[in-house]
Amino acid sequence: MRLFRGYKGKYFSLAAILACSAGVSLEANNVSLETKKYEVAQNFASEKEAETKEEALGTIHVIADIEKKKSYEQSSLRTLKQKSHTTDTTEIITGEEIEIKGFQNIVEALNSVAGISSTANGGYGQSNSLYLRGFDSKHTLVLIDGIRVNDASGLSGAQIELIDLYDIDRIEIVKGAQSGVWGSDASGGVVNIITKTKKQGFSGDILTEFGSNDWQKFAGSFGYANKVFDISLSLLSLQTDGISAAAPKKSDVGYGDKDLNWEKDGFENTIVHVKGGVNLSDDDRLEFFIKKGKSENHFDGGAGVDAKDYDNLYGYGEYFNTIRTSLYSVGYIGAHEKHKIDAKVNYGDFKRSFYGGYVGRTYEAYASDELSYIGDGSLLFGLGYLKDEVKLSAGAKFPNDSQDDKYIFATNSNKLGDFITSQSLRFDARDTFEDKLTFKVGAKYNFYKDLFIYASYKTGFLAPNLYQQNYDASNSLEAESSSGYELSVGTQNFLLTYFDQQIKNAINYGGWYPNDFYYNIEGKSRFKGIEVSANYQLSDILGELSYTYLDAKDANGNKIARRPRDKVEASLSWFLSDTLFMNIKGSYVGSRHDTNEVQTGKYFLADYTVNYDVGKRINLYFKIHNVFDKYYQEVDGYGTLGRSFYVGTRGSF
Repeated sequence: MRLFRGYKGKYFSLAAILACSAGVSLEANNVSLETKKYEVAQNFASEKEAETKEEALGTIHVIADIEKKKSYEQSSLRTLKQKSHTTDTTEIITGEEIEIKGFQNIVEALNSVAGISSTANGGYGQSNSLYLRGFDSKHTLVLIDGIRVNDASGLSGAQIELIDLYDIDRIEIVKGAQSGVWGSDASGGVVNIITKTKKQGFSGDILTEFGSNDWQKFAGSFGYANKVFDISLSLLSLQTDGISAAAPKKSDVGYGDKDLNWEKDGFENTIVHVKGGVNLSDDDRLEFFIKKGKSENHFDGGAGVDAKDYDNLYGYGEYFNTIRTSLYSVGYIGAHEKHKIDAKVNYGDFKRSFYGGYVGRTYEAYASDELSYIGDGSLLFGLGYLKDEVKLSAGAKFPNDSQDDKYIFATNSNKLGDFITSQSLRFDARDTFEDKLTFKVGAKYNFYKDLFIYASYKTGFLAPNLYQQNYDASNSLEAESSSGYELSVGTQNFLLTYFDQQIKNAINYGGWYPNDFYYNIEGKSRFKGIEVSANYQLSDILGELSYTYLDAKDANGNKIARRPRDKVEASLSWFLSDTLFMNIKGSYVGSRHDTNEVQTGKYFLADYTVNYDVGKRINLYFKIHNVFDKYYQEVDGYGTLGRSFYVGTRGSF
């Protein structure tokens, strides 16, 4: 198997990888059996049939990824429609893209998408803030195979820095308020990470990688599948000495000095992942999912403050954090006549050791039924129960340690010739705050085969979490509400989107200890901007370019910190031969100020990756991160990686 052979030749259009990025819509709540059949297609066909299909497509893996982007009907994220049914601005990052572009972590991969930026409090494993069209991490719902990974005991949504890229089939991103489908945590958007499913028979792959800062990564994935059942096991071990999380602030002596003798803050991550299923019949399937992770990240005493691991500068304890994450899911999917049924029970357990310890848990059970009716019409109806618990917060227990949400939702979509419409409505009955009714509507018109325009309007909400409710919150603390619209025009190789979103009653933190508290800001924060993405293929070279302009202001008209006004992402990919492939990508972050008004933007970064197929099933790769060794800070007083080198090998069987 030559991993990248399919990118070259008459069957290949690498441009399709990104051209289809805006071609899906994550709109409803169903896992289609057809998709499961596609994902484990080799389970339902002989090896000979699979080889014939691959030969006809002219590739092994790559075209499969392109075809998935073109023809998805469903995903484990509430109905992934075909491109012709899209009324949301969405993106897909495939596993092949992750490999050929040399993304080192999931934040780097997400940053390649128009409309997304991030900041980190240091290097590997340090806390990251993800900004989706300016909305921060707590407004973005993150899922792995449809299971929520937002930590109920925290303030910043999912700990996305702990999610590794190994064994990922694709990352699905939908932008804008999605509370009309997903409820409170999705007022800014949704990121769903889909893991790989094994082929028929025994199969697997092994990865080893070494790099700067004593980077060592070992991973393996093994599976077996037949027509009746499939199971896979993935293991990962990562460790690095890292860099100092803290660095001198811009106003400090020593800012920009790369040779400071500050203690390095290392990171370790171990993940075990098991998934599988049993096909009761051609139309019925039971499946399960288990993912357990243990991480340890060392951090510092704050912005610009170095601290040894066992220092106790402020009386909070040592400066390292052990994090344990456990995700479990069991479910049933079925297809009967015009109905597609999905029922699942999910559970997430999150533990952090620092500052006395944090323990959060999330339970969710839901069921849905999608009915296909006249023409291309579909109506999805579902209901569910969601419960969050915080059993420990900074070593203390809350008087009110749980909240639950009973919800019901419906999504309808229709295609009448070249005109597409979709509508979603959801009602949340919450036990701690007022009930909420949210919705979204969208319409699209295909002028020609390769030219379209679409628009949508969406509403959302974000309820105060248990930490905010219990930590000296004002008596009048209310849920945030959001609304906004987007307009897009595009072709297969170009997309232009204008968006305008607002948050009313944004939850904020104020006061001084011991009289600090949470409260609602009166008025509306506004996030508006433009996203442009384009790609062009010339012979064996593909150029890709995206641009984001963001105007993010709070209710008083002040610019919101840590969001860049402009962001540019560019990539050049080409084949030097049938076995040698290279990629150069660059990013420019425009003007961006921190909470103390310090400028942290206006810099350019470049990365380089080369892949070489040694044999049919072995690939070697080499990466250079931050080629020009640019010094910069995403957050004033926290370090970033300089020029870094990585070399690795991937083998499959």
